[in-house]
Amino acid sequence: MPSAREPLLDAHAEAAQGAVIEREFALSGFTRLRDRLAAPEGLVRARLSLRLVDGVAAGEIELTAAVTLECQRCLQPMARELRSESELAFVAGDAVRVPAEYEVIAGDPKRVDLAALVEDELLLALPAIARHAPGEDCRLPDAGAAVEEAAEPAMRRPFAGLKDLLNH
Repeated sequence: MPSAREPLLDAHAEAAQGAVIEREFALSGFTRLRDRLAAPEGLVRARLSLRLVDGVAAGEIELTAAVTLECQRCLQPMARELRSESELAFVAGDAVRVPAEYEVIAGDPKRVDLAALVEDELLLALPAIARHAPGEDCRLPDAGAAVEEAAEPAMRRPFAGLKDLLNH
């Protein structure tokens, strides 16, 4: 299994050949993504299909990964399948015009960091708020017990004895 640190990709040369690049990356190798996962175990499978569109390196990237997130309701780990598909165009300058359906990846198309691109796509695929879906086992704390605990403590009255002092 390749690590997240692999050689830079010449997207233009690969697009001229109509290349399809498939890689697997360990989730633990992505530092920005790792902070958002409950457990950084597992793999992401990436498939980049490249072609030239009006002389511009373009293509489709597809990602699938099984990740473990923390439910924001019950704070327990939960498994989620992330899937992402994006149309990309690799351009070196602002003057290049690409069709609107392509997401522009600015930079040198001969030096594309595929691992960084995969991590960016995974971050975009994460849910805004991770929580169990309806019908899944979301272990919320017992709300009744929390209400009882809140009602139990005796009320403190620090100035209750002042009345007696004023009468003397």
